[in-house]
Amino acid sequence: MLRYTRTDFDPEMLLLILCAISAEFALEKCWAEAGKWILLDWCRPRRSTASGAVIGNEIVLPAVAEPSPQLNLATLSFTKKMQVVDDTTDNSEVILSHDTIKALQKFLARSRVIIPDLETPYSSFPNCHHSHISESEFGDQSTHVILPELQQQLRAVYQEIAGLDKVMGRLEDLRQQVSEKQARITQSIILHRGSTSALWRLPVEVLCQIFVHCLPETDHLRVSPGLAPLLLTRVCRRWKEVAVNLPRLWCTLSVTTRVHKSWEETSFWHHLWLKRAQEHPLSLQIRCSRDARTQLKSFLQLYNHQISSLRLILLDANAAPEHLFQDLPALQELTLEWPWGHDRAVVSTECISRLPCTLRILKLRRITVDPSTSFSTNVWAHLRNAEIHLKPHYFIHFLHLCPNLASLEIYMDSSTNLLHPLEPFTHTNLQSLTINCYRAAPLRDVFKALTLPNLRVLEAPHVGLPHEEVKAFLTRSNCPPERLMFGVRAGSIDGQRPE
Repeated sequence: MLRYTRTDFDPEMLLLILCAISAEFALEKCWAEAGKWILLDWCRPRRSTASGAVIGNEIVLPAVAEPSPQLNLATLSFTKKMQVVDDTTDNSEVILSHDTIKALQKFLARSRVIIPDLETPYSSFPNCHHSHISESEFGDQSTHVILPELQQQLRAVYQEIAGLDKVMGRLEDLRQQVSEKQARITQSIILHRGSTSALWRLPVEVLCQIFVHCLPETDHLRVSPGLAPLLLTRVCRRWKEVAVNLPRLWCTLSVTTRVHKSWEETSFWHHLWLKRAQEHPLSLQIRCSRDARTQLKSFLQLYNHQISSLRLILLDANAAPEHLFQDLPALQELTLEWPWGHDRAVVSTECISRLPCTLRILKLRRITVDPSTSFSTNVWAHLRNAEIHLKPHYFIHFLHLCPNLASLEIYMDSSTNLLHPLEPFTHTNLQSLTINCYRAAPLRDVFKALTLPNLRVLEAPHVGLPHEEVKAFLTRSNCPPERLMFGVRAGSIDGQRPE
């Protein structure tokens, strides 16, 4: 057997080896036996061919054929090279091996590109020495002879480049397949390791409780792949199944409408989120702008019967939310909020009148209710918790309208003085009262008129304690306060009354 090693670069040779790899054929040895070629792979029976075989960057010739000393790999045509691979891979299903890749690496390491000698009498330009000599004097070095040869070499280079592109494309395909193989093996390892973990054996009920405690400490969740509950769906298949089928994880959502972002894309993810809540009550926070009112209305209509808590943050003065309050039969808590740094907004009578009688908590932050007409609605009678902006002379009237109120936080306008004393009033259900006021005078008038026999918490964080008025108020109310707080001189009283 004779072996000739080729040291110059041959893209056909490289393509030949790639064809073996692309057929996932792992070539191990090649030798001559009884004048025939034998090719072995790891798991296939012996196959032979009478034409020859190529391994790495070597050509192996049978002993019966005495090659010429001038034999070069180029004498083996591309068709014959491909036939070697075709003979060994037809009807074969084999696996890509490390040895095949190693053979390709060895071939590439020993391959090189031979740059032909292109030096001719015409190489230097301008040719001052031979400008007066005709081309016939150069004989076989005439441009009529040289140019066709150069063009033929250039075509050969184009073919080599095309062959290399094909090889590189196949290499990229193989690498992609190997990467997919790596990913699947890694996933299998994770699954098998997880099966031995105590976490895998936890009952679904326990896992559900853990997931609930993984939620961010906020009233309304936002769609973020880096936070629960979406993060829980990306750990493993079992966790995803448990999380997706646990409605408690998907009952709260923060929705923001942005003009520069596609509402269709945003609403798609929001709908997918809320669909997982199934029929459970929903708690939504919506940043509402004038341009998005129509979109929000159509969005909320799908969940009207489920919305039990709604927080609307109005982003501009024209984002009137009246149309959003239609047909909310399950609404129990509503918060309307105007951003800091703006003058207080005014909510119209129509807005309040559309609120359902199921409402129990109403919070109007930095928003003023029009007292001339809004107080005529019967929505107030069912409230248990309220947060509202009022002028001092409407305070007692508001308490008249809310007989079931248990907790009240009021932002009192202290810019005006009372022209007449407030009428005395007793509210038997109010247990917590917070008054945000920056002048003591309105507070004195309020405490002179109020009697709250069930009061437990009294706070006025922005003014000092009007001692005489508060003392008379507590004595008259005969209530056991658990907490008293007035401005910087705030005090806390546990189970005892001040004298």
